[in-house]
Parts: sequence; C-alpha cells; structure tokens
Amino acid sequence: MAARRENLDSLERAPFSALLGLRIESRANGTAVVRMPFSPTLLNDGGPQAPIHGGAIASLADVAACAAVWSIDATTRSATISMTVNYAGMASQSALVALATVRRHGRRLASVNVEIRDEADALVADALVTYKIA
Repeated sequence: MAARRENLDSLERAPFSALLGLRIESRANGTAVVRMPFSPTLLNDGGPQAPIHGGAIASLADVAACAAVWSIDATTRSATISMTVNYAGMASQSALVALATVRRHGRRLASVNVEIRDEADALVADALVTYKIA
C-alpha cells in the first residue's frame, strides 16, 4: 500500500505535472479527480482570452487516467498504450477538473474514461485512455 501511495504521489511531483500545476484531489477504487489551475502559460497565442492549449488538456486527461489506474489493486506498473481525446468546447480563463473512471480492467489492460470540465461545469473534453498494467 505504501508503494502505491508513493507512485500516486510521484504523479504530482513529476516535473511535467508540476509545470502544469496538476493536483490529485482524490483517488480511490478506480476513480480519480485531478485539477489543473488556470495559468496564462497554458494558453494558445491570442492574448488573455485565447483558449487553453489542447496539449495541456490532453496531459490532464492522461495524468487523471494514470491516477485512476493506480487506485486499483491490480496495478503495480503502468504505461499509456493509447489515448483518444474529443474536444467538446473551448476553455479560457478557467481551472480545469478531470474525472477519470476505470471502466474495465483485466490482468494486463485497463480502459479509462475521462471527462474534463471547466469551473462552470461545462464539458471541455472527454478521453478514452488505454493503459497497460501489471
């Protein structure tokens, strides 16, 4: 259990996660909630009302999926195999929150659904992430 907690904590400590300001707010039983605070460094070009870059949104989805995968007992190692992100709306001047849920997992694979919403609870993106687990 301590090793699992350490792996989950390392998701926040990772330099890229720190660069984005990602914070895992909760994780348990195949679900995780991860927050990315707003920062002007996350924007596309176009001034302060420009949308948040899709790469930052995809990174939030991947980290949230990873946190959800590490919250299940079957996981001792993991790696992203594939990720499909569907952008549903523009986000600007808002923190984003990802809710990741492990839909199904076996001994080697886990399928994770992620919804990303802004502070007004508008859907910004959803993702389907497949993880290799061991």
